Amino acid sequence: MTVRAYRGISAEERRAERRARVKDACLDVVGEGGVAKVTVEAVSASAGLTKRYFYESFPDLDTLLAEVIDDIFTGLLTDILATLPRIDSIPERAHTIARMLIEFFQRDARRARLYVEAPGHPTLRARREVAFQTYTRLLVEHLQPEGTPLDRRREVAALIIVAGVTQAASEWLRGSVELTRDQIVDEIARVMIAALD
Repeated sequence: MTVRAYRGISAEERRAERRARVKDACLDVVGEGGVAKVTVEAVSASAGLTKRYFYESFPDLDTLLAEVIDDIFTGLLTDILATLPRIDSIPERAHTIARMLIEFFQRDARRARLYVEAPGHPTLRARREVAFQTYTRLLVEHLQPEGTPLDRRREVAALIIVAGVTQAASEWLRGSVELTRDQIVDEIARVMIAALD
C-alpha cells in the first residue's frame, strides 16, 4: 500500500517530526518539573500529541529518556571533537573542554536539569556511566602529548576526573558552588591538567 504525502510531507517525515517533538517535549517536562514528572501523559500533552503517537516513536519512557540523554552527551562530544583539532596546547585544550561543558548545559536549563538529576534515575544513571567511558577516552587521547604510550594509571586518573567534574558541574549548575562561570571553568581545567600530567 502506498502512503501518500500530506501537504508535500511524506509519512516518514511526519513520523520523524513527531518523534522530535516527543523528545523536545520530554526536555520541556524535565525543565518544568524534573525527571520525576516525566510520564507518557505529560510528554504527550506537552508535545500536543495523543499517546498513540508517543508509542509510535517510543515503546516506553525509559527508551525515550535514554535517547534524550544520549543525544545530549553525543551533541556535546561532537562539538568538542570539532573544536579540539584546531588547538595545539594541552592546557588550552583542557580549558576548552571545561568551557564547552559548562556553556553547553548553561545554554539550556532543561538539559542541565536532566544532567543534574540523572543519578537518581536507573536508566539515566546507566547512560551517564556509558558516557563516562567515552569522555574518559576523550581526555586520555586529547590531554597528553602525541605519541605518549597508553598508561593504565592515566586512564584511571581520567575516569576520576570525569566523575569529579560531572559532580562539580552538577553542583555548580544547581547553584551550590559559589563560583563564577569563568572560575569554575578555570578550576576544572586546572584539575584536568594536574591529574593527567
